[in-house]
Amino acid sequence: MNSEINFNAILTHLSKYAGEKYTSPDRVPLETKDEMIERKKSGGRAADELHKLSKAFASMYDLIPPSKSKWLDGSNTAIRSYLWAQLKQEGHVHIPTSLSIFAEKVQGQVQFRLSIELKQEGVTEEDRERHHRLLDYPLPEDTHYSYVISTDQTLGFMNSDETAEEIRTKINSKEYKKVQLVYMLSSSEIEEREYSNENIFEELSKAFEILKQCYDYIIKDTPPSDQQSLKIGNTKESQSMYDKNIILYGPPGTGKTYHTVLYAVSIIEHVSLEALQNESYDDVLKRYNSYKVKNRIAFTTFHQSYGYEEFIEGIKPTLDSEQIQIEYQIQPGIFKGFCETASEPGDFLTSYGIKRNAQIWKVSLGGSGVSELKRDCFENNRIRIGWDHFGENLLGGTKEPEGTVKDILNNFQNEMEEGDIVLSLSDQKHIDAIGVIIGAPEWLDSKEDYVKDKNNLEITHYKRSRKVKWLAKDIHENILDLNGGKVLVQKTVYKLNRLTLQDIQTILQPHMPQQGLVTSKNREPYVFIIDEINRGNISKILGELITLIEPSKRIGADEEMKVQLPYSKTEFGVPDNIYILGTMNTADRSIALMDTALRRRFQFIEMMPDENVLAGVIVDSIRVEDMLRAMNQRIEVLYDREHMLGHAYFVSLKSNPTLEALSSIFINSIIPLLQEYFYEDYSKIQMVLGDNAKEDSLKFIRESDVNVQYVFKGNPEIDLLEKQYTLQRSAFSNPASYREIYE
Repeated sequence: MNSEINFNAILTHLSKYAGEKYTSPDRVPLETKDEMIERKKSGGRAADELHKLSKAFASMYDLIPPSKSKWLDGSNTAIRSYLWAQLKQEGHVHIPTSLSIFAEKVQGQVQFRLSIELKQEGVTEEDRERHHRLLDYPLPEDTHYSYVISTDQTLGFMNSDETAEEIRTKINSKEYKKVQLVYMLSSSEIEEREYSNENIFEELSKAFEILKQCYDYIIKDTPPSDQQSLKIGNTKESQSMYDKNIILYGPPGTGKTYHTVLYAVSIIEHVSLEALQNESYDDVLKRYNSYKVKNRIAFTTFHQSYGYEEFIEGIKPTLDSEQIQIEYQIQPGIFKGFCETASEPGDFLTSYGIKRNAQIWKVSLGGSGVSELKRDCFENNRIRIGWDHFGENLLGGTKEPEGTVKDILNNFQNEMEEGDIVLSLSDQKHIDAIGVIIGAPEWLDSKEDYVKDKNNLEITHYKRSRKVKWLAKDIHENILDLNGGKVLVQKTVYKLNRLTLQDIQTILQPHMPQQGLVTSKNREPYVFIIDEINRGNISKILGELITLIEPSKRIGADEEMKVQLPYSKTEFGVPDNIYILGTMNTADRSIALMDTALRRRFQFIEMMPDENVLAGVIVDSIRVEDMLRAMNQRIEVLYDREHMLGHAYFVSLKSNPTLEALSSIFINSIIPLLQEYFYEDYSKIQMVLGDNAKEDSLKFIRESDVNVQYVFKGNPEIDLLEKQYTLQRSAFSNPASYREIYE
């Protein structure tokens, strides 16, 4: 059945035609007839495909087959923005709770939505109480799932970041009207992961099964035998994968950095580590790199010189556009910048054309209060500033701009980008409009662009313009607190660095119609990887922020905590959707210096050598698996298990099983590592390599007696080594030298 469903027909129809006007082809002029015919065919195809999906689920779970969704509204004059199918269990039709399947377009985003819903009309208190049993179930540990709530004041449903108990309390107090358990799969995710019809069907089927279990509990009061089946990934390993702070630790060469790729993709894609290990590593690595490009994954390496300024924020020198003088600016470090990206509201951004790294600008349109210039900008969807005498390209006047004027014009002409946000000044504490930049700088030189002043005289300046999509205008919002208590100044254009996109969403929410589901928080996981985490000075790098990475102190957690940063004076916290993944080499001498505060805040996953990875790898009759196992057994006895040799050193032999390759590995990697481990004690290195039991010609490390009289004149009265050790190159080209390590 899954291969027969054309999900693309549904997504394409909604993306192209949702909300568009429709008239029967028999009643329209000839020039629009073909277009109406195509809209009719598209709507019919989409409804048919969703009907196939709903019938498949009805058959799989013994539910009553639903009727086909209509693709036109009730008046048959517009194309619906959603297709819908409702399913119920036979014998329980009278209960107003149902399982619903939606394909919908909400605020520009096309998505599939599965919901446990409660009928709008005619429900009793008993019905509500029964329906809200869904809160007895734990919310699946997957960001595709969420609770959505409605109140008497809201027109639709809104996502809630609250716990089940918090929602239940507000339902009992009548603050919330009802709640749904919802699963969503967006078209952007489908496109990003290049899902086939089979992939989409599989994802929706898994989600429907989970919701069906909850639905059965609601209508029958018979929970499944294992209520934890709703949890996504409940094995010990997958639970540890989804801890917020993880460190992979082990000896060198055990694939810690290699595995960060698997762990990161596993966390982002909500799939088990085992499933990814069964895929081609090259395919997983390709997806990992694509997530890095999309800023879902960031990577850094700690070292002794790494500091707070690189990681959180610092004052850094920059050159102005003409490289004449050095300026000092407060710039975010890699981790703070990543946290800001992970905090940006997802659907809010994509719905209104705001880019993820959008800057927030304040503009003065003719000063504070009401002005004809401001009215012109609001009516014509633009912003305008003056200084026309400098010319369109700032080179046409008698002199070039300087100082503050130069900064303003540079901001307007060069620094502002499409997708940035502009706030229009009302007064020192308030703004009266919020917009998104949607165009490059323009030069207005037409009479129709003139405006009039208060004396009804034409104003011919303010020729510098940029197109803006106003999201809200003629408002009066106080942003003093959001701006850190700083009043707005008359400077025409400047950045508001203290405001975040979440602040903008908070301001906008009351001024925009709520249609369908609105995501108030970016719930998608982000992964920050720190290689060699133990080599950095944690106190120097994190400072007072070490507490903020605790899961209970994350933004949105019960004990949410923020601190004021020393440079920017802004409040900062770590978002709950960030996963910190570190690696640690246990053979590194700096591990002893690792901050105990860091130890307490991370889940540690040990990664030891796995000789089985090398099973079947044979080089000139040398069994590499047995050779590595023998060496590690001896190292564990002579030193400790944290200094064993990792299997990754030998993995390349799978594709290149030659004696030359093995010799290169030993000479360039294994011998130097053993020399570091057993500093000045070559007798132990010989024991690891089995040289102590080999004939001289097969020894990698060969010893000889020291002839003191040959080396020195006379008899020096100092303690001298009794043996002299040398690397015997010829042994590395002899297969027998390797075999006798383990035979």
